[in-house]
Amino acid sequence: MPPVLVVADPLSVFNMDFQFTSHLGNITAKCSMEHIALANWFNTEVRSNPQAILTALSTAQQLTENQETRLIGTEYTLFLNADEVMVRANNLMMESDEILEEDFHYYDEESIAFCGTPDFIHFLKSYLDFIA
Repeated sequence: MPPVLVVADPLSVFNMDFQFTSHLGNITAKCSMEHIALANWFNTEVRSNPQAILTALSTAQQLTENQETRLIGTEYTLFLNADEVMVRANNLMMESDEILEEDFHYYDEESIAFCGTPDFIHFLKSYLDFIA
């Protein structure tokens, strides 16, 4: 049975549910629906570049009030400030003049997510605890 870490403490100050699993040496993150883009970022950007976790954690911890930064990855970009982190798929940054039919819209729920910076730091630290 692969090791599993589930973080879902209802009394916690953190507002994000997530889980890490390891199977045959590959670690996968799963997040609640509203944070699925964060799991997608982790599963695409971090597995191909483990240094990304340390860079993201260090950046998030060092942010001061009124400071914003971006960490641009191959598939996703992180937008960080002292209060909030946004994960957005890079393909959402492309402008399109395509007009959709009435009552149609782009489905981007899995391509963008927001969380508090403390939640993001907690997510990254939990991953580091999981692999330790």
